Amino acid sequence: MTSELGQLAMSSAILNDAALWFLVFLNMAVSSQGIPVLLSTVGLLLFTVYVLRPLMLMIVKKTPQGEQVKEIYIVGILLGVLVMTFVTDAIGLVYNLGPLLLGLIIPDGPPLGSTLSAKTEFLVSEFLMPVLFSHIGNDVNVFLIDNWTRFAKLQTIIVALFVTKIVGVTLAGLCCKISLRNSLVLSMVMSMKGIIEVMMYHRLMTFKMIDGQFFTQLILSTLVITMIVTPIVHFSYTPQKQLQRSTGYSQARSIQSLPNSASSGTFQILCCVHSEESARSIIPFLEASNPTNSSPICTYLVHLVDLVGSSAPQLTPYKKKKFRRLDSPSHQMMRAFENYSENSKGPVTIHPFTVVAPCKSMHEFIFRLAREKFVPLIIIPFVDNHDQTIGGASTSIVSQLNRNLQALSQCTIGILVEKRLPCRASSVSNFSYVVAVFFIGGPDDREALAYASRMANNPDVDIMVFRTLVQANKTENIEEREREFELDESLLDEFKLRNAGNERLKWRDIVVNDGVEVVNAIKNLQGMYDLVMVGRRHVDFSFGDEEVAGLLHYPELGVIGDMLASSDFCGGMVNVLVMQESRSLSCGTFYN
Repeated sequence: MTSELGQLAMSSAILNDAALWFLVFLNMAVSSQGIPVLLSTVGLLLFTVYVLRPLMLMIVKKTPQGEQVKEIYIVGILLGVLVMTFVTDAIGLVYNLGPLLLGLIIPDGPPLGSTLSAKTEFLVSEFLMPVLFSHIGNDVNVFLIDNWTRFAKLQTIIVALFVTKIVGVTLAGLCCKISLRNSLVLSMVMSMKGIIEVMMYHRLMTFKMIDGQFFTQLILSTLVITMIVTPIVHFSYTPQKQLQRSTGYSQARSIQSLPNSASSGTFQILCCVHSEESARSIIPFLEASNPTNSSPICTYLVHLVDLVGSSAPQLTPYKKKKFRRLDSPSHQMMRAFENYSENSKGPVTIHPFTVVAPCKSMHEFIFRLAREKFVPLIIIPFVDNHDQTIGGASTSIVSQLNRNLQALSQCTIGILVEKRLPCRASSVSNFSYVVAVFFIGGPDDREALAYASRMANNPDVDIMVFRTLVQANKTENIEEREREFELDESLLDEFKLRNAGNERLKWRDIVVNDGVEVVNAIKNLQGMYDLVMVGRRHVDFSFGDEEVAGLLHYPELGVIGDMLASSDFCGGMVNVLVMQESRSLSCGTFYN
């Protein structure tokens, strides 16, 4: 349900249920016996929205930042579930409507939503749900099916409704310019039934509105449909590929593909942040990226939050809410970027977003936003300690997010290793930045150099480019290497020509024989840098398995990036940006 198609199915189901409840209330209004129930329902809704909702917000405001909600509040809310169940059942409504209304008014995420989820998830999923399914399954009796004529009629109706829904949803999807395959998958997802429908069937049998044969047939039909549809959806739907077709834009993007981005056109960049520490290094990076009137910077700032205590994953624009905490990390980060946008020397536009999703599927939401905005570069912070996490997620999960972005992205990915060092300038007014670029060769290094070309036009940025030439080349694919060498030389010549006469640019060529000498040479080029940029993958040299095992601690950084981020280079006191071009633009040796 974290994919784009899953979100569409969830939204459609909510709209369908809302229409159903509207018809139920409309039927109550035209019925003389239903008027008291309708009035009671309206009163319950008003009480829930205007009394219970403010109470929930008050609990959130009274809870100090970073602390758990008091136990008395949790116990009160859980008792409220029982009270709401009794009230809705007493006024003649479905009993599970009360807990549903109570759940809708509880603010998601920390502190209240996440605490409730942590306190109740194990009990509900591991005990209460199995008990409920066992209770319902105990009333299913296939031996009650004895009237086969009636069985055939009901089954014909069920199959006809299933086929009608498949055809109807598919046609609706095609009318909305969704591909045929996507439309079919969406129709199958919409045809599946959940626990609410199963509980409704059981309630109908409890009140003798249907008999045991009818109930058994409904449950078995629901089970069979779910068993058939689930594997079909699982094997026929790939989120990344299907997103490209549904959005109508699948072309890979890179910094090099931009038409002279350093001098014309808006440069769009997507920056992800985990915490306030992540935001601290991105602001000077944006200022060094040379925002000008002819080429302003449009930044899509995405705060990544692990899905805890929320009903569904979501990608939403950040908005200042009336009851939002002013001391919350999200608010402070957004405020810092707003202040930077107002005080930057050049035009920088900040569009803040919040992604609330499981870490394993968070990259899908980032890709969706990047495709919609045609972003050529995504910046993601690197997490290498156990204190800095996403919403409590472990470091290994955050590292997997970075690898997912590198493996599946349709644009360039830059992993920013932040060492929590302040920029040497105390404010934007006296900004100063020193950048080092290590160019060995290949598409990733070309992306780093292309970004350095944009920075080079900033009068407050000093750039040092170290070109490393490897004489003993071990690459077996000579033709591919020659093609890559021509692309390297073409970009290098263009970079030198564009920056001719730039006194803030320094260039140095280094000649080495193999990969080991490359690493040793780079270690000797230490200096007072604010940022070091390098590509992740290189083809000019190769290491044996034993050498890689001894050198590489973080595969997402590559061999050189891993070394630059370690204490072996500048004592581990320099920020590092590791670039990787989209794999769909790379081939052969560069694909790994």
